[in-house]
Amino acid sequence: MFTGIIRDIGTVKSAKRDTDLIRFEIECPAIRPGIGEGDSVAIDGCDLTATSLTKSGFACDATKETLLQTTIGDLKPGSRVNLEPSLTPSTPISGHIVLGHIDGVGTVRKLNRLATQAELIVSPPAELMKFIARKGSITISGVGLTVVDITSDSFSCWVIPYTLEHTMLGELKPGGRVNIEVDVLARYVVRALES
Repeated sequence: MFTGIIRDIGTVKSAKRDTDLIRFEIECPAIRPGIGEGDSVAIDGCDLTATSLTKSGFACDATKETLLQTTIGDLKPGSRVNLEPSLTPSTPISGHIVLGHIDGVGTVRKLNRLATQAELIVSPPAELMKFIARKGSITISGVGLTVVDITSDSFSCWVIPYTLEHTMLGELKPGGRVNIEVDVLARYVVRALES
């Protein structure tokens, strides 16, 4: 489980395809001491397992399903990624509940930069719109945000300068692909109402 609070920006050192999975090695010296073998780490919001450790990072495997349903398959050596280690009993829960289970890949419409903040507008897969509510929580590439506005096929969030500087959201461009995880409570409420 995660909170949507990014703890580091890592760099993909290698990405090696092995039959139907890709084995990644991620460099993240700032948070590496807190990661153990077998731990979950959210990479751009996607929960992956640290299968082995290096002095300054870790390795993980992305399976066929992960590669099909997320942006993880787009990563290559040199790619920079948002990282959040999993919660521990002593971790402050300062964001919202994030599972690291990506619901779909959205497309960035625009990142409107103003003097002190930016408006991020994203078009999610149509089937996710029913889970997105104004003032509700949403996770974009691992970053927990609050939904500000909704149209028939998009939503917007305001991003503060700290988040723009300390995550990869500040580098988003129109047409870019982002992992989306809807609020877990919204998912269960909608499911209960539909059944």
